[in-house]
Amino acid sequence: MPRNPHRHLFSRRAHAHWLSTMSTAVLLTVGLWMALALPTTAWGQVYQHTRVNVANQADPLRSHAQTSTQIDNLLTQMTSNQQLSGSVLVAQGGQILLNKGYSMANWDTQTPNIPDTRFYLGSLTKAFTAMAIMMLQEQGKLHVQDRLCSYIPNCPAPWQPLGIQQVLTHTSGIPQLNDAQLSNASPAAWIASFDKAPLQFTPGGEFQYCSICYQILGYVVQQVSGIPYTQFIQQMILNPLQMGETGFDVNAYYALPVGALGYETWKVKAPPTGFQTDPQWAFLFASGLLYSSVNDMYRWDQALYTTKLVSQSTLNQIFTPYVNATLFPGSSYGYGWFITQAPTQGHRLIWHDGVIDGFRNYFGRAVDDNVTVIILSNLTTLDAISLGHQIERIVLG
Repeated sequence: MPRNPHRHLFSRRAHAHWLSTMSTAVLLTVGLWMALALPTTAWGQVYQHTRVNVANQADPLRSHAQTSTQIDNLLTQMTSNQQLSGSVLVAQGGQILLNKGYSMANWDTQTPNIPDTRFYLGSLTKAFTAMAIMMLQEQGKLHVQDRLCSYIPNCPAPWQPLGIQQVLTHTSGIPQLNDAQLSNASPAAWIASFDKAPLQFTPGGEFQYCSICYQILGYVVQQVSGIPYTQFIQQMILNPLQMGETGFDVNAYYALPVGALGYETWKVKAPPTGFQTDPQWAFLFASGLLYSSVNDMYRWDQALYTTKLVSQSTLNQIFTPYVNATLFPGSSYGYGWFITQAPTQGHRLIWHDGVIDGFRNYFGRAVDDNVTVIILSNLTTLDAISLGHQIERIVLG
């Protein structure tokens, strides 16, 4: 059992949900209950009654350079106002419009944020976990329509009716548990603790964002692949995409180029994030403890336009809207991604954000316009969702 990393990962949403930490003791469980923080009000302000300025889109004078300057001016002003700290990458049509760091990765050492600075991703990790499940499906080792318990020995009784797809889409009804009583437990004991925890609703009956559900999916990845979750992600996704600044190893996080320290407010440090654990507990990282840089996340983005990792059929399944994501009016949820309308009428925006102590992140993909916005921030007070949507509107006119 690893020692308590003395950090509590959480998410906050206007209307919604907090994730209970898994106890200091269990592996601690570490509060890997990380999820996203998205203010619903910001969502409505950005996308309700959005109109596309077709004239701007057609205007040949609106060059990439002008767009880049407009975005950079916005981000520079926010930094001057102590509203932004992090790295931002914006691309359109495979061309990077802006790729720059703002403010400091570490105020103590006066180390600035740069495009290769590492940040903890929070729930942006969930898309990697969903991809792992779909890779195993392509290998014929499971299917999303299979019962969850087919891959979990001594599966808790309340989970018997659940399918893997319901866990992927946050419609399982599995509750968040405080597992403080599981000090010195094993993963099997952790799973068994759910035997006396009834589902919160009939499976498939509603959407309830569930970080622990993606830890359970990480456990399935370990059970089916026969290797730790973190090793599977490294071998099957990170290595093929040459994502050298991305991983789970806390020691590598702080190697050069440096990993950013998280800040609760301007220059006020958040509790440290990241910890080492026995490989059998690696599945606890599956809901939010991956770290990366904007450069590496762009490699991930570009791979999702290709069949380098999985077939087009599998990609289509990942980005299919399966359920109304009531957390955000007008949004649906696929496998590890929110899906809604982009600023361009009739076009899709595939996105997710991530929240963990000291970090606020956003990853938006207006796929029908081939526009990508990646914001990795080490400042808790940043509304990354609202900023991401603001940048998308600038790029799309």
